Amino acid sequence: MKDLYERLQVRLDEMATGYPATPTGVEIRLLKQLFAPEHAELFLDMTTTAETPREVSQRTRRDLEETARMLEDMALKGLLFRLRGDGTPKYFAIPLIVGIYEFQVNNLDKTMLKNISEYYLTGLGGSFHSLKTPHLRTIPINTEMISKWPVASYDDAAAIIAGKDRIAVAPCLCRMAVRMYGKGCDHSLETCMQFDSFADYYVDNSMGRYISKEEAFSILERNRKEGLVIQTANSKEVEAMCACCSCCCGMLISLKLFPAPAREVKSNYSCVIDDASCTGCGTCVTRCPVAATELADEKAYMIPDRCIGCGLCVSTCPTSSRSLERKPGDRIYSPPDTFFDTFDVMTEEKSENKG
Repeated sequence: MKDLYERLQVRLDEMATGYPATPTGVEIRLLKQLFAPEHAELFLDMTTTAETPREVSQRTRRDLEETARMLEDMALKGLLFRLRGDGTPKYFAIPLIVGIYEFQVNNLDKTMLKNISEYYLTGLGGSFHSLKTPHLRTIPINTEMISKWPVASYDDAAAIIAGKDRIAVAPCLCRMAVRMYGKGCDHSLETCMQFDSFADYYVDNSMGRYISKEEAFSILERNRKEGLVIQTANSKEVEAMCACCSCCCGMLISLKLFPAPAREVKSNYSCVIDDASCTGCGTCVTRCPVAATELADEKAYMIPDRCIGCGLCVSTCPTSSRSLERKPGDRIYSPPDTFFDTFDVMTEEKSENKG
């Protein structure tokens, strides 16, 4: 019979991006650092449907008071997601990525980073790159650079912010991790935004702070100036918005390694160049996070299979020679309604891959 942490590994491997076993057992070492035994036992009894402490205690035949205490303790440690809703908290199980790891803002240390790095290279990376549905989407930094309208609200960063009731900002976990080793870049740290129930979770867990829409727009503009790629949770409602750099952020670093990053992202736009007005200044080459632009004969030219549609090169082109075009209709991607729906789609894909 498998021991507790082996059973926990199997349970997490059933969810969304997965949690495969490896020959070195690094996945077990990581779980032992994250989960106390009693928390591991309770996680195994949790479902991906939000439940109150009373519902969990009745279903699992546990003491109500102890169940409520443990559920909240696990939520505060980033091991379960918490919804407050009408005031009664509800809890449910979440995958390692995006989920448990991203919620370790206050718990990062070098041991955890060493384990997660080793695990990504030996098992985890292959698991979530094997799925058709990614957990993040790249969207244009500014819709004014798009040549033809309309633009879907979930592809418009400003519209996403404008439509939210509650907004929180938190430090970029990727840049935090790299800086722990005395490395990293000069980009701002407080760049990533969460919305509504995700914002509540981050603030309740002291991982971020509420901000006004005005400050959110200011942060978005600062992210544009710094050349950060906007990647949102892969859903229409957009519960979170990351601002990624290709020097620290895991997803962009991975994308750069692919021969055709455009095929790996769910972006509805790609960049085009007006050759007549391009002066070959090279600004776009240095601005592009995935090396999708090169210079030849004093002109810039695109490598279409590398363009992820972020628009960072468009926003700084001094001759306005570049614009974003909407992809053909048969290549337009419509994401699931909520991020939790995306988890369900990814879980189904995992099951089909194993079948």
